[in-house]
Amino acid sequence: MVVGSVSGVVLSGSPGWPILGESKLLFAILALPTILLFAGAFLSWRGRQYAAQASVESIITDAKPHLLYLRPFRSDYTTRREVFSHEFFATTEEEQLADVLRPFGELVAIGRPGESLPTPGAARIYTTDAEWRDVVKRQMQTARLAVIMAAVGENVLWELTQAVGTLEPQKLLILVLEMKAKDYESFRTKATPILGVSLPERAIGRVSGFISFAADWKPSFLAFKAPYFRSGSFKSRAKYALRPVFESFGLEWQPPPISVVSPHFFFTIVGLVVAFILAWWLWH
Repeated sequence: MVVGSVSGVVLSGSPGWPILGESKLLFAILALPTILLFAGAFLSWRGRQYAAQASVESIITDAKPHLLYLRPFRSDYTTRREVFSHEFFATTEEEQLADVLRPFGELVAIGRPGESLPTPGAARIYTTDAEWRDVVKRQMQTARLAVIMAAVGENVLWELTQAVGTLEPQKLLILVLEMKAKDYESFRTKATPILGVSLPERAIGRVSGFISFAADWKPSFLAFKAPYFRSGSFKSRAKYALRPVFESFGLEWQPPPISVVSPHFFFTIVGLVVAFILAWWLWH
């Protein structure tokens, strides 16, 4: 990806390329850096998938505490979504969530049926359609913490029902990730009879944060907020949101490092430099 960015600058500023003719020069300027960027994104993603596959067995068989992560399969990143994302050089929210929650234990999830390589993030357990509910029940009984992504699907509501019947309230977290206000309201309406309490209201915009519970099932909304120079990533915002949960479990909480220049900022600057040099060459 870095080579793709740098080559854009080199190609657009090199005096030797015009001998190939303007059409070939423009193709090289526009196509080669783009191909390298996407090739780098693909290799990065594939490498993270193989790394996740290599670590699954040791995580699943480890005697250390596990955390159960339940989410709709449609929220998983695919190769196409990752490579063609505007954030293809960043780790996914699930990878960052697993990193934030590592002081509690390793994140474990049910794998998407039919996938040849796991999605990076939580360690995947693969099961059949007929058995996955039993696997979820067993994992939930031994989990130190269960994180359920909010959604209005039937399976998510079933998982929430099992969590209420199995877990102590403090061991349940509901992750609300970029939900439209109307979708969150729909989830809140359907979750209320299951939980026996009304979840916090959120009226406008998109809703992001965690919902934690006190011993009497009283809910609290932990919004994704962080100081300006520490708010550059999902990981930073999630870590600040989860500070009360760390403290309730007696775990040490430390602020994430200050991020003055993010990867987004770096690649934006490189892109602007390439565009400026290309524009200057075309006009001269």
